[in-house]
Amino acid sequence: MVDWEGLLKEASKRVQTVASRHSVSEDRLRVVGVGASGDKTLVVDRDAESAAMEILLQAGDVRIVSEERGEVGSRRSRWTVLLDPIDGSANFERAIPFYCTSLAVTEGGRLSKTKHALVRNLVSGDVYYAEAGGGAEKNGKKITSSAVAELQDSVAAIDFSRAPRGVVERLVPLVVSVKRQLHFGANALELCLLAEGKVDLFVDLRGRMRVTDLAGGRVIAEEAGATLTTGGGKELDAALNLEERLDVLAAANAGLHARLLARLG
Repeated sequence: MVDWEGLLKEASKRVQTVASRHSVSEDRLRVVGVGASGDKTLVVDRDAESAAMEILLQAGDVRIVSEERGEVGSRRSRWTVLLDPIDGSANFERAIPFYCTSLAVTEGGRLSKTKHALVRNLVSGDVYYAEAGGGAEKNGKKITSSAVAELQDSVAAIDFSRAPRGVVERLVPLVVSVKRQLHFGANALELCLLAEGKVDLFVDLRGRMRVTDLAGGRVIAEEAGATLTTGGGKELDAALNLEERLDVLAAANAGLHARLLARLG
């Protein structure tokens, strides 16, 4: 039996070691290519991915879908690991201390089949972990999303960077309704803030999120009590590849999610 919690924690620890080393190195900003996701690959992305894969492949019957190398292993494998080595690469480039590594393990070919998820804050070292049906934790202690019931009392993490005008216009009624709007630039980690009650909403309607961006934070937030759907209120699910794109509406609880969906129309 695979000790996925142990493997994910060790893989993320290796990534943190790589990120810490590169954060003070002279080649921190060096671009070494373009990843399978289409984004530029920094040397830290490449090295962090290699460090994580070295651990994850110990599971044996595993396929890895990663933002840099794409798919590694057979689609007939029992397990698929969704890996974003450095979520928040732009923050890393600019030495903004908010970036993480995100990992999720699925048994089956869909995002909805995720069994284990881990997100490690690569600055603080905080580890968020969840197993499907087992609740969510931060550094080994149970976490729960907030009980905030009204939009006017909510702190909302909203990502509309490079969003088309239509998306921005749809978001206006929400932005003027919430207590505070913010965005830190690492969506997996922001979903963990939702999970521990530090923000109450997470919204990304750009239709650009990949499964690797979403998988880890999704399970952790849901296991903490949050409700997540597509922008249209449907189940948040996708095939395990880098081609499919998603939008996300997430709220700390079902009641707040209903108000969020109604406000966006």
